[in-house]
Amino acid sequence: MRRSSISHVLLILFSLSLTVAMSGCGQDMSEPQGPEMNAVEAYLQEHPEEREDNPDEAQSEEDENDASS
Repeated sequence: MRRSSISHVLLILFSLSLTVAMSGCGQDMSEPQGPEMNAVEAYLQEHPEEREDNPDEAQSEEDENDASS
């Protein structure tokens, strides 16, 4: 009976690992997902003010940290 219980547990673990492994199939995970083609250009056409650099915004991480302190 003990051997049967171990077999059932191993079968369940194998099934779960197979399910997890197969859940990612069909998607190409090697390439990062980014914005859709022309999405940035479309956004900038809707918000032309975002095209201009704002001199009041921090230009570097140090500037941003200095502004917050």
